[in-house]
Amino acid sequence: MEEKIIKWSSKKIIWTIVLCFLELAFLLWILSFMMTYPKEAPVGLMALRLFVLFLIIIVGWILYERLRLLFSDKEYLKCTAQGFSYKPHPKKDWQFYSWGQVETFSLMRIKGGRSSRDFYTIEVHFYDKDFIKPNSLWNRLRSRFSTAKQTNVLKIPIYLLDVGLPRRVFETMSYFEREWRIQQNRQRNQNSKSKKKERFHQTSNSYRSD
Repeated sequence: MEEKIIKWSSKKIIWTIVLCFLELAFLLWILSFMMTYPKEAPVGLMALRLFVLFLIIIVGWILYERLRLLFSDKEYLKCTAQGFSYKPHPKKDWQFYSWGQVETFSLMRIKGGRSSRDFYTIEVHFYDKDFIKPNSLWNRLRSRFSTAKQTNVLKIPIYLLDVGLPRRVFETMSYFEREWRIQQNRQRNQNSKSKKKERFHQTSNSYRSD
């Protein structure tokens, strides 16, 4: 089986960048409009200003991440006969996971309205209960200063795709995982048959010697 590489879609990244620019411009316009009020503004107006400023920071961060993704290596998921490799961030290294480590995996839809119906994630469950290491700063701090344990679930977001529907990604992973299981069963059957032949030859040789 050939290696299947899944990439982010440049068109969808550009569309999200355009939408982020529009949202950022709208929020800046609202903030500038509220800043024209008198300096002795009520507490509610100050809280609203801080909230709009917080939204500007969030949208700006999303815009920054999309721009980094647009001008970087857009490969993030590879399926092979031995397992799959996942790259959670353009600046991070590939992480390989063998099919033998995978217990189950499923396609999950991110809850939302009609505008977010194309946002899905693949949840991969591993046999080892402490298999996934906390990569982000927040997860590392939470695991160090709280009683939160490591997990055995890997969540792979599959939006901004270049391969069409998100279900195709799930079907691709299912195909490679199924082929790996079939190959493992064939090897077990061959090993069991070879062991039976060896036992048969040993018993036949013992009868001849007697």
